[in-house]
Amino acid sequence: MKYIIAIFVLLSLWLSPSLSAQQLSVSIEIPVIDTTPYHRPYVAVWIETPKRKGVHTLAFWQEQSDWYKDLRQWWRKIGRINSPNYDAMTSATKKAGTYQLFWDGNLVTGETVSAGKYVVHIEAVREQGSREYLRQVITLGNNKTQHYQLQGKTELGSIKISIK
Repeated sequence: MKYIIAIFVLLSLWLSPSLSAQQLSVSIEIPVIDTTPYHRPYVAVWIETPKRKGVHTLAFWQEQSDWYKDLRQWWRKIGRINSPNYDAMTSATKKAGTYQLFWDGNLVTGETVSAGKYVVHIEAVREQGSREYLRQVITLGNNKTQHYQLQGKTELGSIKISIK
């Protein structure tokens, strides 16, 4: 009887939906700003635990390393430790437009994050411009569809977060 229960428990764990079955998508709008000179913003999008422990960087749009630390929130949590979790997500700054980011809950190490509450952070800073920081608490691994809408004021436009 013990073996049947153990097999049942193992099968239920194996057949239960995994976190990687859910996909996080983040749509970020970089608005048109009519100013001269215009410099494209540096943008970081990352995930933290509710206790503010950096988990994973989804995007890091940058040009010169001198400006990394101006993304203050991101730099304090993830950037200054030179994490491999952001090296893989680095790309050039983006012009005005809407951009899509996707994440399946897997880290670059191959590990899957545990189900639970997390915080999505979006930070932007622009030379001779301003800075903007938005965040949203989400739940991963509950297999419920979730939608969130955030609105930036200066450097960021509409932000849409979906978990499916």
